[in-house]
Amino acid sequence: MKKVTLLILLFTSILVKAQNTATITLTNPKQGPVTVTLVQEDVHFHPNLGIGLADVKLEPVASTDFKDKTTEKTVIQLPEPRMMRLQYGGGTVNKTWMLFIQPGDDLTIAFADNGDVTFSGKNANYQTFLKNYFLENQFQYLPVFGYKPSQIDNKAVVQQSDSLEKVRLDAFEKFKTANPVVPGFEAYVLATTATEPSLMRRLIQEKIMRGNRVTKLDDAQRKELEEVTLADFKIMSDEALLSQSYRDELRNWALIPSTRKFPLASESRYEISPEALKDVYAFSKEKLANYPKQKEYLLTYWLNYAATAIPSIETSKALLEDYKATFPQSPHSEYISKLITAKESLQPGAALADVTLLNVDSSAVTVSSLTGKPVCMVFSFSIGQHEPGMKALEDKLGDKATFVYVSVAPGIPFGTWKQYTKDRPNAKHLWASDENIEILKEKYAIDIRYPFLVTDASGKIVNRWIPQEFPDNKTLAAELDKAAR
Repeated sequence: MKKVTLLILLFTSILVKAQNTATITLTNPKQGPVTVTLVQEDVHFHPNLGIGLADVKLEPVASTDFKDKTTEKTVIQLPEPRMMRLQYGGGTVNKTWMLFIQPGDDLTIAFADNGDVTFSGKNANYQTFLKNYFLENQFQYLPVFGYKPSQIDNKAVVQQSDSLEKVRLDAFEKFKTANPVVPGFEAYVLATTATEPSLMRRLIQEKIMRGNRVTKLDDAQRKELEEVTLADFKIMSDEALLSQSYRDELRNWALIPSTRKFPLASESRYEISPEALKDVYAFSKEKLANYPKQKEYLLTYWLNYAATAIPSIETSKALLEDYKATFPQSPHSEYISKLITAKESLQPGAALADVTLLNVDSSAVTVSSLTGKPVCMVFSFSIGQHEPGMKALEDKLGDKATFVYVSVAPGIPFGTWKQYTKDRPNAKHLWASDENIEILKEKYAIDIRYPFLVTDASGKIVNRWIPQEFPDNKTLAAELDKAAR
């Protein structure tokens, strides 16, 4: 009896494992300088440096270099169907295909010398259909449709996009007569097919409106573009969240009525106002009541926006209270709560929490030691970010303030960063280890939209929430002037 029980448990374990994995075999006709990477699109919110919560995690799940081999098999953990990007690089050929992979799939992907690809195995027909009718995103169709960047009127591209929509729908109806289709695959195909033409239409129309110039749209022009989304968008099943273009249009569709009632915060900046955020949060909750995954997706998105993009904390506090009641098991509530607490401590007049960073000469520098003159702290999410645009301010105010560029790009070794930095009079460069980047996230709420922090000569905060502005940083200059008085 014990042996029978053990066999049953073993069989059950194998079955569960098979139901939560997919097997992918990659093959190339010969050894050579060819690399293939499979990137999973995991649509769920997760912490992301500089923006709070990101809504999709792009995770490489397989990577093969065919230099010394012609085949490789990999088993992927897969609790539910996912979209994946199959990326091929060999010589001058670089291609990307979209795949729909499910638990239990056993797929062989074979490449040819010219970089083409064929599929065999369980559910191979899904991949062949996507290969024939779906590029990675709608912008890849622009050159195929004859789009000319120097040309203002590209209306023929819109007609091509509409034609592609019909071709896809006809092909999919034919596909379904010969293949069983699971809800996730159908949702991806229909959602992407429905939303990409709308995005294309807006892109072309906006280009015509701007006349190929960098110019602001007036209210009537913005309304005309918004009407495209309001006319075209239709809510689909929750599985449609697999489609990036659908997610983009879902957010846009929900936001338009609220920003019409409560316009953008100012002429020079583009934050959604606190009033608009409260309104779109309520709108999303009501309109998506029968779509639980989409409701949670949008409410999490607006809550994260309120906690990161809006300097004040009142809106995020109010939304968080409702969010906790609506989704009591959500892991994101604690994350947002900590972010709000950090922002509460970063008010004008507060002392800045001390963090130890590294100077270019490898010496330790504490933030508390940066006193004597006002400090403009610049958080750089890539090497050299912001510095070209800051030169004018350095020249103008360098005798009154110290400019401190703090590298917060994770994964960049100190030695690599050091090669690209050069201290200037009244300008320092400091490097944060990955561990200290986490401390800066927790204590300084570093955000890519607000890369500047100004302290007075004693190290007290003057303003933590200073945005990047183009072509110059007027708000930053005004805060530095205030600090230097």
